[in-house]
Amino acid sequence: MSTTTEPQLGRCADCGRARGNSRTGWTPVTRGEVVVAYVCADCPHPSEPIRRIVTATGVRFRAVVDATPRGAHARKQATRTLQTLTAAREFVAEVRASVGRDGAYLRSSDTATVSDLAVRWLASKLGVRTVTREGYATALRPALAFLGTRRVSDVRKSDVQQFLAWALTEGGKRGGPLSARSVQYATVGLAQVFDMALSDGLVSVNPVRQVKRSEMPRQPERVGRALQHWTPGQLVEFRAAADRDPLAGVFRLSLSGLTRADVHGLRWSDLDLDRGSVTIRQGRVALHRGATSIDAPKSAQRRRTVQFEAMWPGSVALLRSLRAQQATDRLAAGPAWHDSGDLVLVDALGEPTHPERYSERFRRIATEAGLPPIRLHALRHSLAFWLHSLGVPPADCASLLGHRTDVFLSVYLPEGGETGAGNAAAALGRAIAAAG
Repeated sequence: MSTTTEPQLGRCADCGRARGNSRTGWTPVTRGEVVVAYVCADCPHPSEPIRRIVTATGVRFRAVVDATPRGAHARKQATRTLQTLTAAREFVAEVRASVGRDGAYLRSSDTATVSDLAVRWLASKLGVRTVTREGYATALRPALAFLGTRRVSDVRKSDVQQFLAWALTEGGKRGGPLSARSVQYATVGLAQVFDMALSDGLVSVNPVRQVKRSEMPRQPERVGRALQHWTPGQLVEFRAAADRDPLAGVFRLSLSGLTRADVHGLRWSDLDLDRGSVTIRQGRVALHRGATSIDAPKSAQRRRTVQFEAMWPGSVALLRSLRAQQATDRLAAGPAWHDSGDLVLVDALGEPTHPERYSERFRRIATEAGLPPIRLHALRHSLAFWLHSLGVPPADCASLLGHRTDVFLSVYLPEGGETGAGNAAAALGRAIAAAG
């Protein structure tokens, strides 16, 4: 389009055609309330995301439309070069309508790829937390690496079977196999993506669901004592080692059953240091590429109040010390201090610390203390088994950890143990003996 600073009212501002006495089909280009140019009926208006280009074979129209999926962080554009301005305008309308209706742009069934469909499926997950949506995207990556460029209508059961074989042999990092659990997650996500294709009429059958369960990889279920955990003595050893760390008070909260998300979403206003309790009202989780997100707890059970001082006396003093240090840091930083919204876990400039740094700190303290390596989350497993060994009712254990009672039983006591089937059998035995 012409870049001259003088109004060119006698010619099309795009193609240069003389306007003459013609008025029909010519559209004004305004700046404020002033008409600064006109474009003819054969050229796109500057407000349209369409550019007229001249090629060796003639004039074409290139449309570049914003097609960022609903809720996505990265911008995405839909681009197409067409032979007529009408076709380009129809393409723009199609993209905008699709994004407005479906949350993402999915090309027609003739050209839509599995990756296109996955983007649209992810955009449709409006009621889930950001971290959950990112979890879906992460789970789908292996499947999209293998099938992403395939047209949706071309994918068959045999293609899914080939993906499974590839994933289990060379689909992981550096050409190694993916774990059975990762393959399961990818396949479950892919099945839901194709459920959308089925409901929209893009395919007549879901090829993923045609694969039999017996053909799917199985990950040995880790429940009960097979879960990573420390003994009570090892928990106490870790507490002694962590008490020498500047974040000693926060590690006391992790030892009280709070998750990593719980402690990273914690604000000073959520702590009652007079009573020695903490109320979980939000969580902060790690996202892709170093980002984090603050959201409500993942379930109603996670909203709870934990009496940490009753479990680990001295925790309040450690947290008061941390708060005093942050006040000193704030004064030293002056205008450079970042207002993090009262978060507890911040650095010397008030910036929220990344959750993975906390996990790394945990591993370093445990290693230096000579303790067996476990994940930070396994502190909750350790606490659950310790509580059970003390005879604490499962409902009370679940309340402390933010679980439903049935979930606590299925994860930590899958076989019932002495408090389950054994107690029931003993009670019946006594009743039968009395009746005899």
